Amino acid sequence: MLGYDALSPAHRTPGFTGGLWSAHIQVAKHNETVKQNRAFLNRLIDVTSLLGRQELSFRGHDESSESSNKGNYREFTETLAKYDSVLATQFQSSAVFSGLSNSIQNDLISALSATVSNEIKYEIKAAPFLAWLVDETTDIACRAQLSVIIRYVDSAGKIQEHFIGFFYVSGGRDAQSVFGILNENMQGYNFREKLVAQTYDGAAVMASALNGLQAKVKAIAPSAMFVHCYAHRLNLVLSQGAKCFSECRIFFASLSGFATFFSKSTKRSSFLESAGCSRLPRNVPTRWNFTSRIVSTVANNYDALLQTFENIIADKTMDDDTLDCAKGFLMKLEYFEFVFMLYTFEQIFSETDVVYDIVQQRAMDVLYCKKRIESLLAYVKEKRSEGAFQTVYAKAAHLTSDPQTERLRKRRLSQLQDPKERYRNLYMAILDNLSEQIPRRFVNLESMRFLELVNPGKFDEMRQIFPEEAFQSVLKTYGQFFDSGRLRSELQVLYSNQDLQGNRGKLCDFLLFMKDMELDSAMPQLYKLLSLVGTIGATSAGVERSFSCLKRLKSYTRNTMGQGRLSSLALLAIERTLVKSLEKTPGWYDRVTDHFLLKECRVEFTFK
Repeated sequence: MLGYDALSPAHRTPGFTGGLWSAHIQVAKHNETVKQNRAFLNRLIDVTSLLGRQELSFRGHDESSESSNKGNYREFTETLAKYDSVLATQFQSSAVFSGLSNSIQNDLISALSATVSNEIKYEIKAAPFLAWLVDETTDIACRAQLSVIIRYVDSAGKIQEHFIGFFYVSGGRDAQSVFGILNENMQGYNFREKLVAQTYDGAAVMASALNGLQAKVKAIAPSAMFVHCYAHRLNLVLSQGAKCFSECRIFFASLSGFATFFSKSTKRSSFLESAGCSRLPRNVPTRWNFTSRIVSTVANNYDALLQTFENIIADKTMDDDTLDCAKGFLMKLEYFEFVFMLYTFEQIFSETDVVYDIVQQRAMDVLYCKKRIESLLAYVKEKRSEGAFQTVYAKAAHLTSDPQTERLRKRRLSQLQDPKERYRNLYMAILDNLSEQIPRRFVNLESMRFLELVNPGKFDEMRQIFPEEAFQSVLKTYGQFFDSGRLRSELQVLYSNQDLQGNRGKLCDFLLFMKDMELDSAMPQLYKLLSLVGTIGATSAGVERSFSCLKRLKSYTRNTMGQGRLSSLALLAIERTLVKSLEKTPGWYDRVTDHFLLKECRVEFTFK
């Protein structure tokens, strides 16, 4: 602040007289006030960022001065004011801007979201390629929400996936309406020139090559290849494999009853816990990795479950319904066919669970996922053998009783054939079905033959014979991005020089290796090819994760939240790592404040 002595005639700057000097004094006072207001606003920005990152609600039901719970935003700021003189002074003296109104909260949330979005746009501007992952869900207010995730390789050589926002699509969920919303909201990301892949589930609205979303996007972004989410496809393989035979349908129907039985009563659950048995997970029909957890839990806790049901039956305080169900489940566990199916699917799910987890990882590239799918197919074919069948059959017979030893009169007419032969045929049929489903569901892997160009496992082979078909595949789909002659030369150098091949690990490691060794500038076409493969997403699992955030943000008690506020809060929550890194940059507060001032002309925050 300017002191009295500084304003005396003896200290005035030459040339400042009369009205000019008065104006100078007013500007100095205004800028001092702006400085104090911005310092106060910085505190509000921190509070808003913290609540957004932690997915906490802002407002309270009663925010009056007499209320004991004014909402997290007011309570946080008032608590901080006890230890912060800037906040305390502003709350006590300001009659114009207290920063506590609902509109100020919304403007701060929007400003933070816009700052983060601009940072993502800045990174994408430097990226050679862009892919998006899109899916739709319904929130608690029965409003259809379209979630958009973008994927790219940043300037440091790291594969990035970032959330863009939730967009309201209840007005029209057909392909044209969804396309219009995407086209409108993604203009700032330069997607027409850079979009190389679009990943959706298998719904006709999204996947149809004639009039679906993928076709409409490809009409304006010709290089945007459609990728059917690997996780959805694997889910379809497992669900179809479980529904193909009546024995499978009966087995999974019986299996889902175990979790239901124990979830309906705390007394039943106590018996389960006393036997040292793990909690049985609930079945989710659309997520077969959840079903695999039930299979694994029952298989690993087989003896404990037997003991649990025997204890329940022996308990004299149990009601008739519980006793009847417990007797039925005990008979199931002692039934050879149920146990045989249990261990048949247990060995299948032990491998599919690994693949399912891999394809849902953010940094996983489509090449590695493709190799894992191929290894899964090889595993299924390997298990389709007499030795594998004998192992499962012997285990089931040991835990129950071998059906071959049963007297003939106890068998049904449909089971008069040799029991072991019947179960051998069933076992082989299940594996045959999976062996047929996997190539059919992943049939478009052939359209991605160019992935073999950067497959470290084939470098030695390609050093001898250049993969011409795979090379032409990348030129056919993405030829406009490459100098074909130089790309061919750089690939040949890569295949022949082991020092350039890094540790032959995953693609994300290879990209970082090239960046660290500054090979991205020495071999630009090769690095661009690696970036292309890294950009193409194999799964829309990132979108599924955003749905979980949506459920936490828009809950039963927060179901009237506006669309803009919802999308902005979701961005702050999902991108909390990026937000925290931006908070450490020198110009963070100024950038957020600039966006905040765009919402409304606030003279008290603008320097003259």
